[in-house]
Amino acid sequence: MNVAPPVGVMPRPHVFDSHFDVANRWLNEVALSLDLTPAEHPRAMRALRAGMHAIRDRLPAAEAVDLGAQLPTLIRGLYYEGWTFATDPTRIRDREALLARVQEELASDPRLAPIDVLRAVIHLLVEHVSPGEIRDVVATLPKPIAALWLELTGHAIEPLPVDGDGLTRHTGYTR
Repeated sequence: MNVAPPVGVMPRPHVFDSHFDVANRWLNEVALSLDLTPAEHPRAMRALRAGMHAIRDRLPAAEAVDLGAQLPTLIRGLYYEGWTFATDPTRIRDREALLARVQEELASDPRLAPIDVLRAVIHLLVEHVSPGEIRDVVATLPKPIAALWLELTGHAIEPLPVDGDGLTRHTGYTR
């Protein structure tokens, strides 16, 4: 028997529940990596945003879009927040500039160290994004930032097998 909701109360749609669940799992992983309690999830959200924005802002536009395509729906919105195609990735050329970009968004929270935030976000991406896309992201980074990525993940990124002319990516389009 279906019972109608009380007058003036809208029934709760469930179509977004799975998206909220996935976003909360990502947020919980970041919080766990940073030793934050459930009460500190707003800090974990700032950390996730800061790390994602720093990585996004270092990537060429096409690669930023490729990475964004593999993110869960709500995390993708956070990732693209404030981004434009005019963002110049070349202004972030080294480790210090990348960490400064993270710090820029963490300014209101000095208890979060940019290196720890970046480590947590990179681990999250490596865990959930396809290995081929991670290779593509790292391949676009300047050597000092690629070295930092390697340092923070603790393992080498294996190259993709080369197809034909070596220019075809696993996504099927050429560079």
